[in-house]
Amino acid sequence: MKKVIALMLGLVATTASFAQTPVAQMATTPFTQVSVTAAHKLKLIVTPSTAVATVMLRDADGHQLYSEQVALQAGLYQQFDMADLAGGTYQLTVTIGSETLNRVVIIAEKPAQKEIILQRA
Repeated sequence: MKKVIALMLGLVATTASFAQTPVAQMATTPFTQVSVTAAHKLKLIVTPSTAVATVMLRDADGHQLYSEQVALQAGLYQQFDMADLAGGTYQLTVTIGSETLNRVVIIAEKPAQKEIILQRA
């Protein structure tokens, strides 16, 4: 009988550890990561939150190339294909509540290839 109860408690504990976190318990300021993939795409990852994010990509002249508001209940995983953009400086801005993340993206054209460099703003 003790073995059965111990086994049941173990199963309950294991099941509970895989349960999804309710939206109300998620962080209000999620973790945000920006990186460049091997395929020269800009990758944006934001962990789940109850907040809404505003994502913008602008060129060096301040022209808005992309803008979207995203609910973060399921988080965000987005890639930006930079292959068609001309060489130059761009700015990726992610605003979540009162927090703003800015990254400068430099596309350097080299003979027969492009190089994408990501810097903190």
